[in-house]
This record gives sequence, structure tokens and C-alpha cells, in this order.
Amino acid sequence: MKTHREIAQQLDLFHSEPQGPGMIFWHPNGWRLFQDIQQHIRQLYQQHGFQEVRTPQFLKKDLWQTSGHLMMFGEDMFFGGGQENMQEYALKPMSCPAHILLFKRGVHSYRELPVKLFEFGLVHRNEPSGSLNGSLRLRQFTQDDAHVFCAWSQVQDEIKHFLGRARHVYRQYGYQQFAVKISTRPESALGELALWQSAEQVLIDVCRSESIDFELQVGEGAFYGPKIELALQDNRGREWQCGTIQLDFNLPERFDITYTNAAGERERPVILHQVMYGSLERWIGMLLEVTQGALPEWIHPLPVAIATVSEAALDYANELANSLKSAGLHVLIDHSNNSVSRKIKRFHQMKIPNILIVGEQEMKTHQVVLRRGKVVAAVEKEKLAEQLLIYRNAQLI
Repeated sequence: MKTHREIAQQLDLFHSEPQGPGMIFWHPNGWRLFQDIQQHIRQLYQQHGFQEVRTPQFLKKDLWQTSGHLMMFGEDMFFGGGQENMQEYALKPMSCPAHILLFKRGVHSYRELPVKLFEFGLVHRNEPSGSLNGSLRLRQFTQDDAHVFCAWSQVQDEIKHFLGRARHVYRQYGYQQFAVKISTRPESALGELALWQSAEQVLIDVCRSESIDFELQVGEGAFYGPKIELALQDNRGREWQCGTIQLDFNLPERFDITYTNAAGERERPVILHQVMYGSLERWIGMLLEVTQGALPEWIHPLPVAIATVSEAALDYANELANSLKSAGLHVLIDHSNNSVSRKIKRFHQMKIPNILIVGEQEMKTHQVVLRRGKVVAAVEKEKLAEQLLIYRNAQLI
């Protein structure tokens, strides 16, 4: 079994450099893969009423003091300063305080709730150098970071919606089930014990109402609230913690955020912090190891490759490639003098699912030979893009 770093090299996706430990240098193929995964979850969030935002990377330390991160998470943060070189700022390790500032900009009525925000937040965490591991453990990574500001009466429904989204997304990647873990109050926690117990019971009640088996992880919650963690198992029996939803009643208090309830009174909202992938970089590393590079076709950065039989077919191959690119399919053409068998071997090493072979015969008949695994068939040129798109999108149904 190859590691995700070996597969990334084989597929020409990304690499790391000593000058940027714990950070990724994305190659064109890898960045296309990253963007396709990003766009997929973006569309899902938007379909479920979330609005995308963007917040700063470098924020003053007093923000992190208010949120409690400086006290509870400070050892894992990066700090810096301005011209005076004082350590007055911090690179954000997560986006939640910035999203709370966005919520504070308005005066909110109960009729507006829930308010749903999400961001592809580029975050930095000062992980020990010995723990860094390709794209699985990084100092700089991207979270699909979403927050729901809602009333207590809306919490259970929002958690159910999250679990439904997770089930849908994970199945599209081939995962038929996930393990659910409920993490309870840690020793170092903000807020009153009674509120923690009430919030933990909400998470338990939702899982029971959805007939979901769960494991309790005592003391493993975030410092501002308990959470549900979703873990996926790969084909080697390893478990990967991916999605989380955290019920937060502390940060609304610390930032003094409110909405106007039906009686015209100010009331604290609850914040539901949630991610589906967690870290997009980690998700990609996990996906590479699980699939051993045979990525789902709908996100493959190079779903099609063309092997020319002879120099006479070069123009025809370029014409095919341009037609497929116009349909939104990325194509690799091998115009080299290598034999067709060597070209096909190279494409197989790159785990490309659709291999097209074109020569003078295909030019005359306006066709192309399509290889998908062990299946070989002749396809009319005019129907090729449509057929490939059917294959590419089949897993998204």
C-alpha cells in the first residue's frame, strides 16, 4: 500500500518543501482536484441556505482573548506584530470569532434565524514538527468552516440537517456509513456545568431520535461546548475523524451577541460550529490512501487521456481534446513517439479512468477507441463528450 505522499507524486498533485514545513505546494493537477472538492461542498452549503463569507487571516490578540482561544489554545497559535515588532496579532487557527463579528454587525430578529455562514478558512496551527505528515497533519490548511446562529428551539433540527448532509456527501465518495462519537466536557472548559450537561443531552437525544449508535468520549469536547464527531473507516480498518458539529453556548456570552425574540426581548443565540471535511488537505490525503490513487471519476483532475497511434492523428487528437475541454473535461494528450502500449501504461500509472486511442482509421470513421478498465469500445466523435460526462456524473446521483 502506498502512502498519500507517494500517490501525490505519482499523480503529480502536490509536494512539501523544507522552506515551508507543514504547508503544501499544489501542482496544477492537485489544485484542480482541490478546487473540484471545494466547489462540491460549496454548492451543497448554498443549497442548504448557507452564505459564503471571507474573513481576515491576521487578527489582533484581544479578539482571541475574548474568545478564550488565547488562554485555551495559545500554545498552538502563531503570533506576530506590525512595524514595532510587537506580538499584537495572531494568525487565525479557526474562523469562528471572525464569523461572530460578522453576526454582530446586524440587529437580528428571531424571524431571521437560523443565520448560516460558511468560509473556506485558511488557518494556521503551530503543530510540533515531529507530528507533521504530508497533507494529513499540517500547520497551514483549509477548513470548510460553517456556523449556524440559531435559537435553542432550532438546535435539534439543525443537527439532524447536518447529519443528513454528511450521510449524503460521504456516500458520494463511496463511504456507506460512519461512526458517531459524542465528546463531552473537558477539564479545561468555559461555562457552567449545568449548561454543559443540557447541551450534551441535546446531542444524545438527536442521535437517539435518528436511531444512530454513538460512542461517548468523556472529556474530549471543545473548550466552549460538546460536539458530535463523525469518523470514517478505510479499507485497512483505520479510522479517520472528519466531520464535526459543536454546540456552543459560551462564545455568544463572551461576545455578547443577541437576537430579538417574539416577545421583543434580547436573547442569546446558540452557535453550531460545523465542518464536513474538516481539513480539505487532510481529506485529500485520506482519499488518496483509501483509493490508492483511483479517485472517484467526478473529481479526478485528469479524467481523460488521449494516445495517438501516429503523427497523422495529431490534429484529430487536438480537435477531440478541445471539444472535451469545452464540455468541462480536462484532457492529457500524449503526442510522443512512444508506442501506444507505453502511452497506455503511463496513463494507467496516473489512474486515468478514460483512455482514448486515435489513429488514421478513427479519423476516417469520425470515431475514437475508448478504454475504461477492461472494456474497449468504439464511440462516435459527436457523442463522446456526452458519454464521458454521463460516466463522470454517475456517482453524484
